[in-house]
Amino acid sequence: MLGLICSCCQLRGKNQIYNTDHSLCVPRDVEELRHWSRAYKEAQTLSERKDIFENHGVRWSSLRLLDYWDPTRMLVVDAMHCILKGVVHYHCQHVLRLNASAPKHCADGLMYAFDWPWIGYEPEAVPELPRLKEKHVPDVSKVQETLCLALEGEDSMTLNQVWTRLDNQATKGTLQFVVHTLELSLQLNTVGVKSRSKAKKVTSTVMKNHFIALLLNWRLQQPLSSVAHILRTGTPEMLSYIQEVIRETQKPSWLDVVPKNYGEAKAGSIKAGEWRTLSSLYFPVALIIRWGDNNGCAPPNNESESGLLLKALDHTMALFQPFGTMLIFGSSICGLCSRILEKVLHVPTFMQ
Repeated sequence: MLGLICSCCQLRGKNQIYNTDHSLCVPRDVEELRHWSRAYKEAQTLSERKDIFENHGVRWSSLRLLDYWDPTRMLVVDAMHCILKGVVHYHCQHVLRLNASAPKHCADGLMYAFDWPWIGYEPEAVPELPRLKEKHVPDVSKVQETLCLALEGEDSMTLNQVWTRLDNQATKGTLQFVVHTLELSLQLNTVGVKSRSKAKKVTSTVMKNHFIALLLNWRLQQPLSSVAHILRTGTPEMLSYIQEVIRETQKPSWLDVVPKNYGEAKAGSIKAGEWRTLSSLYFPVALIIRWGDNNGCAPPNNESESGLLLKALDHTMALFQPFGTMLIFGSSICGLCSRILEKVLHVPTFMQ
C-alpha cells in the first residue's frame, strides 16, 4: 500500500509503526472505505484493482453487504503478526536486547547514540526483494544495531569503522532489506564517507557498497552521540540464564518447543508459537529470578542499576500479561467470524 500501515486509521509510513501517540490515529472515513471497496468490486481489470488497493488499502468483502459494518471498529487482532511476531518480538529483541548480537556490542565497550523502531525480517512483507538465507537473517539485527552506535564522544566509532563493520557482518541482501525498511531512495551519484584520515567513495551502481553508503548517509542525519544511560539488560550472563531456564524447565507438551540456544544465530528465526511460549513461560521465570529478586527481597525502587532492572521487569510483565487473554479470545473470535462468513454469508473458508 502507498504508505498505509493501518486498516483503521490514517497513519502512513513505516516509520510510524511504533508511534504510540494515539492523538495521531485519526479513524479512516467509513463512507470513503465503502466507496473504494465497491469500486474494487466493480473494477474491470486486475490493474485497476491493484491501483485501488495500493492507494486506498481496500478490497471488496462480503461483509460490506451489512449496512452496519464498520471496518475501522469491527476487526480482529492478528495475534500472530501484531502481538507475537510484532510487539513481543520487538520488546524482547530490540528493547531488552535479549539476543546474542547485543552483548557483542557491549563487549566492545561501544555506546549507543539513539534507538530506532527497526522492523524485523519477514520475507512475506517484502516479496519484491530476494529472500534471505536463514543463516543471514540474524545479520539484519546486527546491521540495525551497528547503525545506532555513537559516532562521537567516548567509546564511539568512526565512519570508516562503521563502514568496515557493515561490510563484514552483512550481505548485499541484508543491507538491501534494511535500506528498504528505512524507505531510502536508491538514487545516489557519489557518496563520500569521511573519517579523520581518509575517505571512501562509491558510484551509483547498486552494489553492496552502494547500500552501505545509503545507510551511512542516513546515519549521519541521526544523533551522533548520547549521554543516556544504557541499561544492561541483554548481557551474556542474562542470555545464558534464559537458555538454562529453557533447558531445565518442564513444560506442558502442548506448548511449542523453543530452541535451547535461543538468542544465538544458529537458533534461526523465532516463530509465533515460540514467542508465545517464551513470553508466557520462560521469560517471566528467568526475568523475575534475575531482576526481581535481591537475596530474597525485592530490589530497591530507585535509580540504581538493580532498581532500573526492576522497572524493566515490571514494564515487561505489564506488557506480557494481557497477551494470554487476547490470544485466547482472538482465536475464538476468528473461529466465530469464520463460521458466520461460511454459514450466513456463504463465503467459503478458503476465500476469507
